[in-house]
Amino acid sequence: VIRPHLDELISWWVGTKNDFQVSTGKMGKYMNKYLPESYWEMYKETYSDSNYENMWKSIFASCELFRVLAKDVAEYFGYSYNANDDANMTNYLKRVRELPIDAKGIY
Repeated sequence: VIRPHLDELISWWVGTKNDFQVSTGKMGKYMNKYLPESYWEMYKETYSDSNYENMWKSIFASCELFRVLAKDVAEYFGYSYNANDDANMTNYLKRVRELPIDAKGIY
């Protein structure tokens, strides 16, 4: 459910860097062409195999990439990035990750 939003943000970020004159292609076909190598590497880390720990790593990699790009896009359009919401969401995910397997609630 997160991937379409991340891909959309990447397209916006690419647009801000290219005066909205290029496309990342259908389903992000050309993302690697327009993302700097470091961001492309981060994007690849958002994919996971079926290993439980690797799934969590991919979730947090998605959050980090989203955070980095969203700050740039927000600045480009003159908006502020809500760091408080970001921190709360990240803390929530960390809390869920630490729950025991038999947990019946979060708090």
